Amino acid sequence: MGFFDNMRKPKGKLGNIQLKSMNKEHTPVSLWGLKHLDISPEDTVLDIGCGGGININRMAKKAGKVYGIDYSEESVKLSKEVNQKEIGEGKVEVLEGNVASLPFEDDTFNIVTAFETVYFWPDIEKCFGEVKRVLKPDGVFLIGMETNGSDNFIMRFWQHFIDMNLYDDSQIRGFLKNNEYSDITVYLRDGKTKQEIIRRMDGSESKVNDDYSQISFSDRFLQWMTVVAKK
Repeated sequence: MGFFDNMRKPKGKLGNIQLKSMNKEHTPVSLWGLKHLDISPEDTVLDIGCGGGININRMAKKAGKVYGIDYSEESVKLSKEVNQKEIGEGKVEVLEGNVASLPFEDDTFNIVTAFETVYFWPDIEKCFGEVKRVLKPDGVFLIGMETNGSDNFIMRFWQHFIDMNLYDDSQIRGFLKNNEYSDITVYLRDGKTKQEIIRRMDGSESKVNDDYSQISFSDRFLQWMTVVAKK
């Protein structure tokens, strides 16, 4: 398996290296996304496409319990290593599985997160329905992405080499609406204007200034996106 193939489903030593790198490189966009999530000690959380496990670790500091799931055996292995202490304490559990058929009962989770992973989901609209199935009533689904579509040269480059689908905020909102999610809010972090744009379900939009001192040069050309919706 080549370098670019491994980014979709990490395997072996190369996959392990890439996952550790992604834990570091995706930290800014992940931390920004988590700002839009209110996690309490009573919450049970599922992180789909948990990758190297760093977001599981972050959420486990606030949640009652966090589950991670990934279809990559190497991702599951590293996520368990990163969360070894939390697994021992019973706060974290990591499983191998697929978003198209989640191995959980209906109405299990208060929160489901998906960071940098929906690009690779098969039949994304159906997968959003599967997420809704395992959410409790009024549960929250958070989607974190470092791009709002493919309208920039960086993401067009990656899409050329990796089998992935890039979605803009209108498409993501459409998939969620078709699964009858409610209170859909889109947060866009615009590297050009250095603002956070907030788009609400009623069509209203507002902007607030954002701090761009901690992001890389390339991130300034991307429009990060976090979408939050309720079951």
